[in-house]
Amino acid sequence: LGTVSSPATVMAPMAAATVAAPPHLLRVAPRPAGGAALSQAHARSACFPLQLGGLARRAASSASAVVAAASAAALASAGQRLVRRPKHCSRFRNSRRARSALVRRAAEVEVQAEFVSACSMAEKWEDAVDEVAERAGTGFEAGLVFISEMYVDQAQGIAPVMESLRERLGLEHLVGGVCGGAIGQATGANAVEYGGCGDGDDWAPIEVEKGFVLSVALMRKAGATPFFIDKGANGDLQLVNRMASEGKVRSLLLFGDPFGPIEDIMRSLDESFPKAVKAGGITAALQVGTGQRQSFMPSMSICSAGQKARLLSEGVAGLMLTEMDVHTVVCQGCRAAGPAVKITNVSGPVVTGIGGRPAKEALMLIFGAVDEETRMKMQQGLTIGLGRRGESEAAIGDGDWLIRGISQVTPNGGLVLGQGIEEGQPLRFHVRDRQSAEGDLDLMLNRYRLERSFMGGGEPVGCLLFTCNGRGEELYGRRHVDSRALPKCLGDPVASRVSGFFCNGEIGAPGLAVPAGDGSENVRTAALHGFTAVYAMLVPAKR
Repeated sequence: LGTVSSPATVMAPMAAATVAAPPHLLRVAPRPAGGAALSQAHARSACFPLQLGGLARRAASSASAVVAAASAAALASAGQRLVRRPKHCSRFRNSRRARSALVRRAAEVEVQAEFVSACSMAEKWEDAVDEVAERAGTGFEAGLVFISEMYVDQAQGIAPVMESLRERLGLEHLVGGVCGGAIGQATGANAVEYGGCGDGDDWAPIEVEKGFVLSVALMRKAGATPFFIDKGANGDLQLVNRMASEGKVRSLLLFGDPFGPIEDIMRSLDESFPKAVKAGGITAALQVGTGQRQSFMPSMSICSAGQKARLLSEGVAGLMLTEMDVHTVVCQGCRAAGPAVKITNVSGPVVTGIGGRPAKEALMLIFGAVDEETRMKMQQGLTIGLGRRGESEAAIGDGDWLIRGISQVTPNGGLVLGQGIEEGQPLRFHVRDRQSAEGDLDLMLNRYRLERSFMGGGEPVGCLLFTCNGRGEELYGRRHVDSRALPKCLGDPVASRVSGFFCNGEIGAPGLAVPAGDGSENVRTAALHGFTAVYAMLVPAKR
C-alpha cells in the first residue's frame, strides 16, 4: 500500500493532533501504528479530501496526507468545521490514476461520521452486501436496511441478506424491511451511473424506485434496542413495557407490515411513549404463489449479534433509541383550497354536515368561491385536511392538517373519510398535484429550518426518508426530488446523508415534530399517511 518507511515516526505527531470533534462533526483518526494494511473501506474513506475553506488540499503522497490531516485537525480544534467532499463517480472509480492516488492517500487519514448511508444496485444480493459494507466500514452500533423484493426473491428470503450484512458491518442490531424501491448515497458502479454524479459532486442521494437495490442507514451510537409487536400484542411486549416504564426512550424508528393492524399498534406505542417522536414506513407485500395457493412471506426482520435473523410479519418492528433524537418533517403534497371550517354532523365514517350546512352544499359553496385554477385542481385531486377535536381551525397552519382522501360520496352528498372522525373537528379542503407537492416541500423544510434555528440544540447528523411509492418520478416527472431537497434546511454534507425507502404508507406526526430535547413535553400523535414524504432528522441526544 505504499507505506512510509517508519510509520511510527510519522504517526507520532499525528496522534497528538487527533480531533475531539462534537458528534455532528467528522473526526480525523490516525492509521493504527505499525503500518498495518488498511481495509478497502478504510482506503476509500481516506481518499476523500478534507476541505476547510480550501486550506486542506488533496495530498499527493502519504507523507503530505499526514501533514494535511494534522493541519486540518489543528484548525478544527480551534473551532472550525471539517467538511467531507466525496469524489465518487464512475469516471473517478474507473481511473487507474485515481485508484493509485486512493491507495497512496489511504495510509494516514480515516473519516468517521456519526451516520452513514450507502445504496447499491448490484445485480446479485451478495455483491450489494459487499458494496455497502466496503463503503460503510465498521464501528456502528445499529442500523436499518431497506432490501428490494428482487434481492429477497434471489436470496429465497430476507434472512440470508440480513445475517450476511449484519456480520459484515459488525452491528449489534440490524432491523430490515422489504421494499419496492430504496433511497441512499450511491455506492458501486451501477448506482453511481444511475445517480449521474460527476467528479466534484457531494455524493447526492439517489432514489431507486424499482429493481435491484439495497440501502443501509447506520448509526454509530444511538442507544438502540430492537423490538417487535404483532397483531395479538405479542412479540416483545414485556421489553416494550419495561422500556416505557424506565422513561429513557427518546424516539422510535419503525417498519410496519402491510397485513398488520398498524394504526392500533401505533396508538399503543403513543400511549407507552408519549414524549418520543416516531417515524417509519409500511413494507412491501411479498406474495408467493397465485390463486388458492397464494401466501405471503415475512417482510420484516431483526438480526442481533450472536443470533439468527428473526422473520416478522403482521405487526410493527423497529428500534427504540435512548441516545438519538428524531425530528420529523411530514410533507403531504397538498395545499389548502377554501377556508377552514368545522365538521358539524357525522354518521360513522361519513361526514354529512360541514359548517352547519349539508356536506354537499358546503363543498359547492367553497368550490364556487375559489379561483378557476383551484377549481380545476379540486376536480382532479380533492382531499380533506383534518384537525384534532378541540383544536381551533384558525390555529392550524399550512402543512399541519392530517390529509385524508375521500373514498366515496354517498347518494345524499355525504363524504366517506373513514373511521375516527368526530363532530367539532376542524376541516379544510385541499388539492394535491405536482405543483402543490413542490410548494409543500419548500414550505415544510423551510419551516423546519426556522424552527431549529430558534430552538437551538444539537445538529442533525443525517436523515431517514420514508416516502410514498406514489411520489418520485410519477409525481414530479423527474428523479431524486424528495431526497435532494434537504439543502433547503440542512448544511452540506449532512444534507446528502439520506437513506430510506418507498413505502406502502408512511408514519409520522402531521406537520413538524421537534421535541424540546429535555423530554419535558408530549409530542403530537403519529399518524399513518399516503402520498407523503416523512423526513426523520437524526440528532444525537445531549449527554
